[in-house]
Amino acid sequence: MTWVDLPLCSRTELKRKYQTVHDVYEKALYEMQRRLRDSLTAAGLRPNIKYRVKSFDSLYEKLLRRIRSNGEESDRLLITDLIGIRIVCPFMSDLKEIERHIQARFRVLEIERKGAHFSSREFGYESTHLLVALPEDIEESFHLDEEVIAEIQLRTNLQDAWAEVEHELIYKAEFTPFDEPLQRKLAALNANLTLADIVFQEIRDYQRQLRAELSKRRQDFWKKIHDATGGRHTGTHSTPSDDIDTPAGRDAPPDILDPALVASAHDSIDNMLLKALYAHNKKQFRLAIDIYTAILTQNPKPYVRAILHIHRGMAFFAESDYERAVADFSQTLELDDDNWKAYYYRGVVHRLMGNHREALADFDRGLEVDAFQFDTLFARAQLRFELGDVRRAVEDCTAALNVYPDSEEVRDLLRALQQSGDAS
Repeated sequence: MTWVDLPLCSRTELKRKYQTVHDVYEKALYEMQRRLRDSLTAAGLRPNIKYRVKSFDSLYEKLLRRIRSNGEESDRLLITDLIGIRIVCPFMSDLKEIERHIQARFRVLEIERKGAHFSSREFGYESTHLLVALPEDIEESFHLDEEVIAEIQLRTNLQDAWAEVEHELIYKAEFTPFDEPLQRKLAALNANLTLADIVFQEIRDYQRQLRAELSKRRQDFWKKIHDATGGRHTGTHSTPSDDIDTPAGRDAPPDILDPALVASAHDSIDNMLLKALYAHNKKQFRLAIDIYTAILTQNPKPYVRAILHIHRGMAFFAESDYERAVADFSQTLELDDDNWKAYYYRGVVHRLMGNHREALADFDRGLEVDAFQFDTLFARAQLRFELGDVRRAVEDCTAALNVYPDSEEVRDLLRALQQSGDAS
């Protein structure tokens, strides 16, 4: 059924031909989408995937439209969307990544970008359509005697929402709105959805750049601890707790920062924070501290101040100004007494200052807030080892390994504890 002979046979005869291939096409399509889904999942991509074999009524209506539009100049028509897969993602950048993935793993025959011809003042249906040949082994498995083409549509969630509504209101409707104000409302709605897609992508790009800077700063934090303690039982600390500052995402953050954001004259709090983190990672600690302080002088909301005091405290820590670092972490805890990160950071600084009792109290309190924090468990195990409390240090190592079984740092510390001969 990839090709339909012309002139068109009777509807009854065409339906009979359709029914003879429908079930096998459905099975072949299921295998195709399963393979595609597994491939995307293995690459860390988890979009929403829908698939369908085109209904006979829809197929027949499409054939009639094409014949009315183009006549019967050739002796057959090529049907490229009899089997279809729709992939829907939250962000525009996801679509590009998935498109590259499909091109690398399947034989793509054609790519059409619906809506690409619109000017900056025009809006309408947008979607990327890929015509993909069914893999040969699938065709052989289901004894398909002709090349079968699958149409794969790539859309964002908002593009899909618009397409579904437009299909019902305009494409399938017998009567479409001619009233100009109503048409303008539809155009405005589509424009707002397009703008929302762009804004969502900008926010995501910003978050990824923020994560990049936080990730770099985190590595500097561990290096500072390592240098300050002479490397005793600190390891490289390649921990699973990348959510110390932000939730871990699927893909690694980019290793670059958009210069436009850093140089922007628009000093929103978000942009100033990114500038401060950028300065921090360039080891321009005084500049970072000044920017954090400037943001604090704007009297932002309490939860924002709590975050800023943590960032500024880490900058003071990098400057070896431990007293001010402790003061900033304490300010965070005055604003948010359940902030386990502030307890953890303050405990680490107290440990470096030799304030072991205060450090232990901070680690204890942080674990009361969240008993499954790997970093705090590991830090408390290190401190207990230094204090000679080997039994409890072993308990902390065991708890940390329950959270992250593959940690070589914890295993190294556990071996050192066991070799001390004091563990019971």
